[in-house]
Amino acid sequence: MHGEQEQDTATLTPTAKLWITLVGVLLVLWFLFAWLVLDRHLVDAAGESVGTALALAVVVSVIGAIRSSR
Repeated sequence: MHGEQEQDTATLTPTAKLWITLVGVLLVLWFLFAWLVLDRHLVDAAGESVGTALALAVVVSVIGAIRSSR
C-alpha cells in the first residue's frame, strides 16, 4: 500500500534555504548578543530569540496565506 502512494512533499528552493539559514544565524547571534553583551539572564536571552523566531513565523505564515489565496 505504501509503495502506491505518491510523495507530495514540497521541496525548498535554494533561495528559501538561504533565507532560513540566514535567519537562524541571526537568531543565534541575537541570543549571544543579548546574553553576553546586554548581560541578560540566559533564559531571558533565549526567550527573546525564541519570541522573535515565533513572530517571524507568524509573519511568514500570514504572507503565505495571503499569497496562496490569490
